[in-house]
Amino acid sequence: MNLDALSMVKFGDEDSLKGFMFENGIQHQTFAETIGRTGTTYSVFPLLDANVNDLEDWLLSHQVEHQAIAQTLNLSNPVNLMDSNWNDENSFYDWLSTHLDIHQQIISALGIK
Repeated sequence: MNLDALSMVKFGDEDSLKGFMFENGIQHQTFAETIGRTGTTYSVFPLLDANVNDLEDWLLSHQVEHQAIAQTLNLSNPVNLMDSNWNDENSFYDWLSTHLDIHQQIISALGIK
């Protein structure tokens, strides 16, 4: 999994944000497929269809999906990923770090390399 794409996003850079959105969507698809092979399913959203100029719906869907994954894998419930100001550089980078940690926990729990 390409964790660099989840952490190397530059504040205010639409192209790097698009790269993040793509990789994040691919990882969420991998999570759903890996969990699905165990016979367990959860609500999956079209995270690859994000509009980087209007992220409210994406943030909500993304949060709901992370909560479902955490519950499915018996991980601690993730922090509210919607509770961030992406217009503030420090808040944006804090969100990225927290989100990366969540993905690393999921990857570890699933045994994905």
